[in-house]
Amino acid sequence: MPSHPSAANHPHAFRPVSATGGATLGDHRKYPGSRLVITCSLCGWSKGYNPERIVERLRQLKAGGHATPAGAIARRVAWNCPGCHRVKWRSDLAWPADLSPREVKRLASLYRN
Repeated sequence: MPSHPSAANHPHAFRPVSATGGATLGDHRKYPGSRLVITCSLCGWSKGYNPERIVERLRQLKAGGHATPAGAIARRVAWNCPGCHRVKWRSDLAWPADLSPREVKRLASLYRN
């Protein structure tokens, strides 16, 4: 549930992947179509990123990889929130709101086969 009223109408709304409390970036392969979502803890503004690009960037910086916890990425974000102009981020894996459960199953079977 978004913490800010305008976050519900935000074009980049996401549904959290259930049971990803200790998920790593490499776990995105278990959840087809998932994105790494950086969310402002204060206003609810969020943005999704391709987990593979994040992993590649961490490898370039020699700062992590597939085993990096998804929640640890938020500590590396230093820019101010475009919504409230403060810095308090959280991160986790999530599906885009427009990705239906049926589409998730279709992608899972596509990747599996």
